[in-house]
Amino acid sequence: MLVIAHRGFSSQYTENTIIAFQQALKLEVDAIELDIHQVEHEFLVFHDPYLNTLTNGEGRIFDMPLGQARQLLIKDKDQIPTLGEVAALIGNKVILNIEVKSVQSVQEFVVYVKHLIATHQCRVVISSFDHPLLMAIKTSFSDFTEADLLSEETCPVEFGALIAHAPFDHAKYASSLGVLIAATDWNTVNADFVEDAHRRGKKVWCYTVNHQETLLELIDIGVDGIFTDRPDWAKQLITRKASLS
Repeated sequence: MLVIAHRGFSSQYTENTIIAFQQALKLEVDAIELDIHQVEHEFLVFHDPYLNTLTNGEGRIFDMPLGQARQLLIKDKDQIPTLGEVAALIGNKVILNIEVKSVQSVQEFVVYVKHLIATHQCRVVISSFDHPLLMAIKTSFSDFTEADLLSEETCPVEFGALIAHAPFDHAKYASSLGVLIAATDWNTVNADFVEDAHRRGKKVWCYTVNHQETLLELIDIGVDGIFTDRPDWAKQLITRKASLS
């Protein structure tokens, strides 16, 4: 089972900050998840659309000039990082799961991610709750990859559909989108769903798993990965359960 640090080591450090990602890497997690918004021609790592949830700014992040957004401080100390800065930190050490929150130009985003892969050898999963946007990115990425004669090995990107409570048949829905990963709320998953997903060649990732009973159940039914704010705890519990098997 993959342990995916949800917005970094976010139970101990402010979410989506460089320090949260650095500390997650120290734990040797399997993947790091982050959220991005496009601001002008840059992609900033921030979850909420509204800045006042974590910063000294006001309004929506994607409405603010880039220079001004880069001057804001998260909880009075951390600058909002760019996707490029985080990619440089992560490299190919772990999977980089980019959850797309808002993008004004699909083409700009695809070119940006391709540059990260070429420069930092990142292993990328792109996901979103906005499935039409996800499909547009997937299509654009395929077009760019074919034009550059890149293989999956030289341009390693997978796609995951983030699914909340509907449709119920998540695995079939993920198949219809042509994505590898069905990323769904943990409380919508059972053994039959996981079996169906695996039969369709899909992986099941569950969010956001922070309690022992939930994690043990997901291990037992064969879930492939979990998003957690507590990656230190999750790794320890998974290791302990494996030693008892």
